[in-house]
Amino acid sequence: MGLVLGLHVLAWVLAHGISDTNLDGYADMLENFAWGQNWAWGSAKHPPLFAWVTGAWFAVFPHLDAAYHLLSYLNVALGLFGVYRLAEAIERPELAVPAVLLLCLAFPYSTLAVKFNANAILLSAWPWVVLAWVRCVASTGRAGVLWSLALGVLSALAMLGKYYSGVFLLAIFMSSLASANGRRWFATYKPWLTLGVFVLCLTPHLLWLQAHDWVTLRYVGEQGSDDGVSWGMVLKFALAPIAYWLLPWLLCAWVHAPNNPSLGQRLRGWPQRLLRSWQPQGWGDTLFWVAILPWAITLVFGITGFVELSMPWAIPIGYGFSLLWLRNLSLGNVQDPSAKLTQVFMVWCALVVLVSPWYAWHQGQNGTPNHYLPRREAAQALLATWHERYPDQPLRWVGGQWAENALLAFYGNPDLRVVPGVPDQFPATVTPLPNWQQQAGLLLCPLGPVDKPEPSSCEQDMRAWLSAQGQTPEAIELTVASQGVRFPQHKPFAYIAFAYLPPKP
Repeated sequence: MGLVLGLHVLAWVLAHGISDTNLDGYADMLENFAWGQNWAWGSAKHPPLFAWVTGAWFAVFPHLDAAYHLLSYLNVALGLFGVYRLAEAIERPELAVPAVLLLCLAFPYSTLAVKFNANAILLSAWPWVVLAWVRCVASTGRAGVLWSLALGVLSALAMLGKYYSGVFLLAIFMSSLASANGRRWFATYKPWLTLGVFVLCLTPHLLWLQAHDWVTLRYVGEQGSDDGVSWGMVLKFALAPIAYWLLPWLLCAWVHAPNNPSLGQRLRGWPQRLLRSWQPQGWGDTLFWVAILPWAITLVFGITGFVELSMPWAIPIGYGFSLLWLRNLSLGNVQDPSAKLTQVFMVWCALVVLVSPWYAWHQGQNGTPNHYLPRREAAQALLATWHERYPDQPLRWVGGQWAENALLAFYGNPDLRVVPGVPDQFPATVTPLPNWQQQAGLLLCPLGPVDKPEPSSCEQDMRAWLSAQGQTPEAIELTVASQGVRFPQHKPFAYIAFAYLPPKP
């Protein structure tokens, strides 16, 4: 299993190193890095776990895109190993390797996993919570105590990853009610010990929320829509298990044809196996409920208008899909699919790496903006200009357009504190920068490609704020372009920045 996970990580990190010249275009990963500077118990948008992980990672590893990609896929590998151990916990160890191999082919564990954020960290968190729950229900004595403690801690970590984990924990609660063993579990001390540990672990975060006017929960509440249910998004989310897991689902049903049939027989039985792969084995089928309910509950919430659905929420929901398919299709005279799936996985990894140079060339030829975005070059040029203009003023913080302004810290000077907007206004005041008035800062406003400027009020807002501080806005204007063999076109990007200088004593 270590070899499979290592090859999966290596293939995708190498492929993105060849094809990608930047982190994600929405600056989500730069945002993680900026939040990770604070080590706070929360933020204005999300609970803190993925920011903590990012901060800890880059306290050790260099500030390179490749290092970030490695973090993204190690996160995936941790989740896949959790699925492997879950198969052992449900006493189906023969399904462990095939289940992991199938998930390696799913979009959430491959292409989509490159962007490490609040959704991605649930890929690693949720399987281990389910594993702890299965062990907790089945264990007694000292093992029961330890697994109850583990379940409480892991459940709290899942909630600190993203509040969407509340849906997942509700799914576990409902799955417990579906089986006799689960119902008997509620009559023991274990779920109550788990609940106590869960609340204890979340208490610092709850106290932080209370001290900050429940800012994160208010952000979550603002994400809904006033326009009623979006039925188009409901349909998309309803189809997410098929769309995101289509390739492994088709492959699983294909290789599980019984009695080594001919090609024609395999094709004729394929649709039936595809349907059978999702079927429950009675109302007490715990594996079915724990695999399906995170998707089903979310869909019900969307249909009723309780939440506005978002496709990224589908990223972590399929941790149990491959185990369910394999369990259902392994009945009867079916050969162990591990060898065939391993061959497919090896070819898949090779194709991923081999296609990456073409993808890089394709982005370069098409002039894809994120491909040409010169973040590292801009950071170095801006810092060089600062040192040239203000040699006696050490730069301490960077504000302006969040979270693109974090490029100065990630690619330039990691000691710079990244501030969302300006330091005396929300959301920067959620995790305030002490004594910012006495520290030099830079307010950065990316203007986009020179040939297609991006409309933004950043420049106007920064000028107005500096004027309110009694300072004359001193602009640093730069035009920077990525250079090298991967950039056949000349696509310069414009940046404007303003210096904040502390008042003279």
